[in-house]
Amino acid sequence: MKKLLLLSLLPILCFSCLDRVREPEPTPHDIKMEWWRDAKFGMFIHWGPYALWGGEYHGHRQRRGGAEWIMNRSKIPVEEYRRMASRFNPAHYDPEQWVLLAKSAGMKYIVMTTKHHDGFAMFQSEASPFNVVDHSAYNRDVVAQLADACRKYDIKLGFYYSQAQDWNNPGGSTARKEMSEGWPNPDSLRIDLYTAAHGGSWDPAQQTATMDEYIEKVSLPQVRELLENYGDVAVIWWDTPVGMTADYAAKFAAELARYPQVIQNDRLKRPDYPGDYKTPEGLVPKPEDIDGVDWETCMNIGSSWGYKSWEENWKPAETLIRNLITIAARGGNYLLNVGPDPDGVIPSEAVERLEAVGRWMEVNGEAIYGTRRSGLYPEWGECIRKDGRRNTTLYLAVFDWPEDGILRFECGHSAKKATLLHTGGRLALKNDGAAVTIEVPREMPDPVATVIRLDLKERLAADRIMSNTEKTFEIMDL
Repeated sequence: MKKLLLLSLLPILCFSCLDRVREPEPTPHDIKMEWWRDAKFGMFIHWGPYALWGGEYHGHRQRRGGAEWIMNRSKIPVEEYRRMASRFNPAHYDPEQWVLLAKSAGMKYIVMTTKHHDGFAMFQSEASPFNVVDHSAYNRDVVAQLADACRKYDIKLGFYYSQAQDWNNPGGSTARKEMSEGWPNPDSLRIDLYTAAHGGSWDPAQQTATMDEYIEKVSLPQVRELLENYGDVAVIWWDTPVGMTADYAAKFAAELARYPQVIQNDRLKRPDYPGDYKTPEGLVPKPEDIDGVDWETCMNIGSSWGYKSWEENWKPAETLIRNLITIAARGGNYLLNVGPDPDGVIPSEAVERLEAVGRWMEVNGEAIYGTRRSGLYPEWGECIRKDGRRNTTLYLAVFDWPEDGILRFECGHSAKKATLLHTGGRLALKNDGAAVTIEVPREMPDPVATVIRLDLKERLAADRIMSNTEKTFEIMDL
């Protein structure tokens, strides 16, 4: 009897072994990227002394670009900017509140500007006195506090660091912008001629050192400080590699090689250092532009990365939710930005929208987390894929509800069950050749996006992600 039982189990065991053989072995890149691919949703934070200006200079609103560029676009002299930065004193900065807001919105990681192009380090730095501890009324390490809060609430933390551009520490590069992008300075012509002749710099103080000296004495040492002093770093987010050379980039790459678990984007130096993922900015890319690669869209809730006192163009919560769905359906991550004010308060308009996204995610999060691109693009919405041990599940996010109560899905696969995620109720379905038809309620349960869970009868072949391609996306604020 025991022999018979063992023989009867052999086919099951063999089929199980075959299933494992079919699954491709994960590469080191796959292992490194697994948490990031599963997370899907993160918070970007642009914050620094530029928030004190709020996008205005001499009573004029900055004419173009994010308010974090106020120093460059308005050509604020180095000494004047430093005086203002010394007043930075965010009395209401509460990193735990920020982290809990991100967590309640459904975000799994945070990336903060540790040093933007203005050169002001939001952490204590031995490499430059122009930092929040040594050069502000606040006199405390902002990054250290955020790192502690992220550890407490199990949120991964990444650091944005401007490795090349620096408008305060001498020797840093400067992207040239004409005065017409800032304010109506009566001396605009002379300033434009000066910046054209000096590589974009508008203040002689910016050119009292070489870029070689800047890289060796400020930028590279500060990256070491960030990697060494704040615990586990999940992501390094480089930006605007103006003036970066292969030699400079190689030094940063060597430093990051000591931390193989750290994920980095594709902006260290293009195209020589493609990083781990692509960075489309302010848009959801076409499927063909990100086919087979890891990618992350960074986007504002409003119109500026840094705090803008006169912000009016807030994206509706519906837009943010549908962006998140579409990005997940195409295999990417959504890094959604907030710009706290000078006191450390995230604007109420941003908070309201994040809370609305969080409410949607409470019900529908399983259709986002741990999912992969489906390669299917229905006319009525988006299709997101998740692979189980035995079968694949497709999440159908419906934006345009069928008036006749019948949802037709051209997928080329057979389904065994359809469930309305909003209520858990079963929906009648019919496999019709290459399509599945599903009977749905006449009224759309969630007018923003109603999700139907469709369990297939089979487990689809794994979708292999390449480490990278030559495709790059424009960095918008250049």
